[in-house]
Amino acid sequence: MSDEDTLRLPADPLPDGCILRLYSMRMCPYAQRARLVLSAKNIKYDRINIDLNNKPNWFFDINPNGEVPVIIHNGQNIYQSLICAEYVEEAFPTPQLYTTDPVSRAWEKIYYNHWNSKGNPAFYSLMLTGCLDPVQSKRLTEVLEVMEGFLKVSGKPYYSGDRIGFADYMTWPWFERMPMMGEITGYEMKKEEFPLLTAWVDRMWKDPAVLDCKIDKQLFVDHYSKYRTGKPDFTIGAKKSKVIDEPLENLDGLRDPSTRFRKTENST
Repeated sequence: MSDEDTLRLPADPLPDGCILRLYSMRMCPYAQRARLVLSAKNIKYDRINIDLNNKPNWFFDINPNGEVPVIIHNGQNIYQSLICAEYVEEAFPTPQLYTTDPVSRAWEKIYYNHWNSKGNPAFYSLMLTGCLDPVQSKRLTEVLEVMEGFLKVSGKPYYSGDRIGFADYMTWPWFERMPMMGEITGYEMKKEEFPLLTAWVDRMWKDPAVLDCKIDKQLFVDHYSKYRTGKPDFTIGAKKSKVIDEPLENLDGLRDPSTRFRKTENST
């Protein structure tokens, strides 16, 4: 296994030069949020990928939900994707990713929270159909129309204003996965329909943090092809000898409830 796929305990010493530890999963868009912010701030960290099908019991000590991301910094555990990203923004304020103006910052939060509450469920609902389902396609298109409208009204190139910032990084992981959506369902975010949104995507691809956190497109297709059938491989892309299949729970990507709890002596 690569070093990032080797389990290390929260209290284990950090590698030389690392400031904190991040428990992640290679394909997870929520964990990617933390990775983007860490990269944008040039923070060296110890990344450990967790197999969400086969979590060690101690992982529930640092996140009772059994989810990634989890940050370990100065002996403290921080979890949930937006909270992790905001923690990094506040603990390491340079460069600042949020705008300083209170109104502008409020709108940044409105932008990415709209995607969080509307875009993510629409994204997964369509992806899990595995086809160009008319109802779910319309649902995703309507969210994209709102995201397009946000850029039109603001007149800015980014959701954070004139430069890339926090709101952009919180939204980006699912747009990086849009080509995968096309491969699996045939859905396309067309330039003719979304000129500002597709221009934003083009600009995002020039950002060093986005490039640093880029995930191979074929890995997306391989991962989500299994994910949508109910047998995700959360270690895809790593060298491993065994894949543990697991059923999914619902359209928003929640896992089998049994993986959210500690293993008991009777667990297999």
